[in-house]
Amino acid sequence: MSSLKYCKPSNAGFSLIEIMVGMVMGLISMVIVMQVFATFEGQKRTTTSGSDAQTNGGVGLYTIERDIRMAGYGFADAIGCTVKTAQPTLINSTLAVSSFVLAPVTIIQGVGGLPDTISVMASNKQNWSVPVRNVTDHSLNPGLFHVSTIIGMAQNDLLIAYETDNAGTLVKTCTLVQVSNAAPIIDPVVNNPGSWNAPAIFPAADYTVNAMLLNVGSLMVHYYSLDANSNLITMAYDSTTNTGLDVVNDPAQILSPDVVNLQAQYGFDTRSNANIPNVCFPTGSGLGFTPPVGVNASGQCSIVDTWSDNPPVDISRIYAIRFAVVARSGLKEKPDQTTGVCNTTTTSPTWARDSTNPAGIAINISKNPDGTPNPDWKCYRYKTFETIVPIRNPIWKQR
Repeated sequence: MSSLKYCKPSNAGFSLIEIMVGMVMGLISMVIVMQVFATFEGQKRTTTSGSDAQTNGGVGLYTIERDIRMAGYGFADAIGCTVKTAQPTLINSTLAVSSFVLAPVTIIQGVGGLPDTISVMASNKQNWSVPVRNVTDHSLNPGLFHVSTIIGMAQNDLLIAYETDNAGTLVKTCTLVQVSNAAPIIDPVVNNPGSWNAPAIFPAADYTVNAMLLNVGSLMVHYYSLDANSNLITMAYDSTTNTGLDVVNDPAQILSPDVVNLQAQYGFDTRSNANIPNVCFPTGSGLGFTPPVGVNASGQCSIVDTWSDNPPVDISRIYAIRFAVVARSGLKEKPDQTTGVCNTTTTSPTWARDSTNPAGIAINISKNPDGTPNPDWKCYRYKTFETIVPIRNPIWKQR
């Protein structure tokens, strides 16, 4: 017989040390994976929130710009005129008064760098919006305008009566009246006493054959401002009900969230030869041609020579608006691990850089839109959107 002994196979497995080493390696790998994941997620949130700020600011900029381009439509010939109304209104005023100024754009400056409010006014007439001539003296009682044409007029359209001298200077206050004729409209245009008609609002020396009527249909007035929650909001005037601009009682529509500031300035011409055809369309050419005031050395049209927070006395010289929208990312970044202080943003954004002010104007983002301090403003990222918008209707009126 064989002398070899039978040996049972060993079932010892891993030792305790091997198991502990494997666990440590697994934990280290898990920590690394979690750190990479956390870093990636933080970068993704920053990128996503930055994209949101880009979208919010871009939408706000585009909406305001589109409205400003239409500002003054339908009443460019009477810009700056004080319009008497039969109803107190909040148009371009914080108090309801029985008059307003025909201003394509009005900027209400925020105190101490707080957000501005931009008001845009235009005619809302969808078809014809051209001046018509009053061919006889206006009849006050009954209220009658004998006009050169009634094309485009409809019942309940709002008309603005104005009168100028031979030089085109306004010589009387303007008056807002409403067409009382039943359809179809025939001459004369009737303005019977009613919601927008009253004999007392006409000038003492009533309108003569030199007077004109602007058919604005209904007035479009849009307010753009920021609420206390950093939302860019808009309010729209309804001339049918004479409502829409009461910041306390009328609803506002949110255009873009996380907008922390809105700044705007008027661009106008202070020069004596502010006539647009002469300034922007000079005659002559060649190397020896000297451009008139208003055309730069490159021959480019320059109808704006001054930017200001305040409008000129003659608001018909306002030809452009520049404004900036500052949007904030929705993600609050973590403070610096060493100092415990946020340093994501350390300086205020700027806008309105030009040759006279290359550093630009600083925009205050250390306060909320309502003026309360914002101690966490350095914990966010910001994007500034800026543009210059020509007010086309006054320019075209000059042409």
